[in-house]
Amino acid sequence: MIRRALPLMAALAATQLSGCVAAAIAPLAATGALGTKAIKGKKKPDPAKPAPTPEVTVGQGVSATPPLLAPAPVVPEPAAAAPMVEAAEAQAEVDSSYDPYGALAAYVLAQVEATTPGKVRTSALLDQRSLVEIPRMSPCADQRGAVLIDLDPGDKAFDLDDPPTPVPGLAQHLRRIRGTGTAVVWIASLPDGDAKRLGTILKATGLDPLGIDQVMLLHSRETRKQQILDRADEDWCVLAIAGDRKADFDEVFDYLRNPDGPVAIALEQFIGAGWFLAPPPIK
Repeated sequence: MIRRALPLMAALAATQLSGCVAAAIAPLAATGALGTKAIKGKKKPDPAKPAPTPEVTVGQGVSATPPLLAPAPVVPEPAAAAPMVEAAEAQAEVDSSYDPYGALAAYVLAQVEATTPGKVRTSALLDQRSLVEIPRMSPCADQRGAVLIDLDPGDKAFDLDDPPTPVPGLAQHLRRIRGTGTAVVWIASLPDGDAKRLGTILKATGLDPLGIDQVMLLHSRETRKQQILDRADEDWCVLAIAGDRKADFDEVFDYLRNPDGPVAIALEQFIGAGWFLAPPPIK
């Protein structure tokens, strides 16, 4: 007699077999398309022999024997996965090791070393008249070299009441910059009356432990940070600026009609060459 394959077999196969075979069995079981295996005669089971393992035939002669008590097979990860994981970890390590303030300090040191008597120095501040043609930096006169560090987070003013936490390593970079005779100047969209409180914070964080750095804030009739930058252009030869947004370098970035247009492209050349995007120095 011919015995039909038990419907239970499809369920067992679906839970025990590999994904490909299980996926093939499930729809076939639902439609009754599972094949059968003929068993001729009916014999009493011999206790000395192990019970035969049922076999399921799928489609045209493709058989699978479900291991009823065996654990689900462990599928090893492809060999290529390990190199990919290592490459991703290496890239993350490179990204996390980038120090924008370290890059700023290295740039300033290089600028100072390249300065020779009689050589015309160039500021990291834009010549505003050049914005109607080809953007270029302002020429310096005989002012002392300086680095501007913007304290404002994003487009908000620096919060004097927020507990200050300085960026790790920044104090060491600033010592290197001061060691060249270059001034460190802090700017923020705060009124002039807050200069003393801000100086106390800078000293307490160790970013200006001796209290010798300059602070430039908004004068009584000023409302824009660009006005601070314009004054800095008169007082200093600004070698570099650090800010967390491009508009910290010049407000022109807030007024570009096309952020990807020719003016924006021309300005990109100064990123990393005078302009340094960096997290706020105090959080």
